[in-house]
Amino acid sequence: MSFTGNLKTISLPDIFQLIFSTKKTGVLNIGQNKSKRFIYFKAGMLVYASSTDEQDLFGNILLKKGRISKEELNKVLVSQKEGKKLGALLVERKLLTRDEIFECLKMQIEEIVYGLFGWKDGDFEFIEDQLPPPEAIQTELNPMNLIMEGTRRIDEWEELKKVLPSEETVVELMRDPPIKAEELRLTKNEIIVMAIIGSGRKIADVLEECYLDRFDTSKGLANLFNSGLIKAVKEEIKVKKNELDERAVAELLAQVYLANLSFIFESLRGKLGEKGDKVISDTFEQNKEYYPLLSQQFGRGGGQIDFNLFLDLYNKLPEEARLWKIVSNFNSLINDYLLAVRKSLGNKIYKRMISEIRINVQNTINTNRQLSVKYGLEEEFNRALRDFER
Repeated sequence: MSFTGNLKTISLPDIFQLIFSTKKTGVLNIGQNKSKRFIYFKAGMLVYASSTDEQDLFGNILLKKGRISKEELNKVLVSQKEGKKLGALLVERKLLTRDEIFECLKMQIEEIVYGLFGWKDGDFEFIEDQLPPPEAIQTELNPMNLIMEGTRRIDEWEELKKVLPSEETVVELMRDPPIKAEELRLTKNEIIVMAIIGSGRKIADVLEECYLDRFDTSKGLANLFNSGLIKAVKEEIKVKKNELDERAVAELLAQVYLANLSFIFESLRGKLGEKGDKVISDTFEQNKEYYPLLSQQFGRGGGQIDFNLFLDLYNKLPEEARLWKIVSNFNSLINDYLLAVRKSLGNKIYKRMISEIRINVQNTINTNRQLSVKYGLEEEFNRALRDFER
């Protein structure tokens, strides 16, 4: 018995139940876009699975489950010769036992299958009597148990969707999270997700780049949102290339940020002399981890920044994210220098400087209000100014 169809018309649980109840042997091939998965059955029991998705590779499963480190995996992969299985190499190097390899292969099969439960579309074909590849290590899993767990994950997905914003939203780590250090309890997956977010990433990029599967990555994101450890910055604006005047946007950003940074630097140097240069340099060095985009471009010369450097950085960033990455990094930079002003020159000068910056920003916005409003820059500048005043 062979049959074909699409997941739009028959669900995965129904397919599994049919194969299980009729005790069929064969392979179920399921494809969606470039992703293909191959699920093998023997007398109705699921015995093996493979996938074309990188996240389902055996090495990535080992990383995800915390069985080996990234460094250990890379060393083994570098030395891997053609035809030599990764599992055999790990046993040879005594990184894992044979029993642990078998357990992880079973996990790999389960993760490949669970990933299918999120598919609402996809062509499938069941080919009877086709067996797994000769070198495949087989197990035996009851499809009914997999259906129960897969369905539970689907229900949890629906709850995650209520927490998570759209995939086009940029998220960043909270620099002052509303949680005490002694209360902080992070899972390994949440730490992995935080590392990928770094100074700010689009959710879609986090989902794509994280070696955890989409479910675990989304769960990590949701938990971080609920804990107040990350925040949504801005939903990115999708603009066709021919609609965006890159030079005009870059110049507007430069006028706002570079002019006000120069204003802050001049005030520090004017009030503190040579000590002002040290404050400028030390502030950057102490906080540069919070704005990594700027650390190499502008980390030299005591924070000297010019338009050509700014434009070079702007043009090197991915087009779909450059606006908000620049804005996020420069907002953090200006905030740190304002805090340095308050510490070095006092609260009175600090407040006066913020007032002057507000006037400078508004005057700059007025020179190209249409562009500012179109790309949400006016709203972002005003939000940043409110944050500075806190």
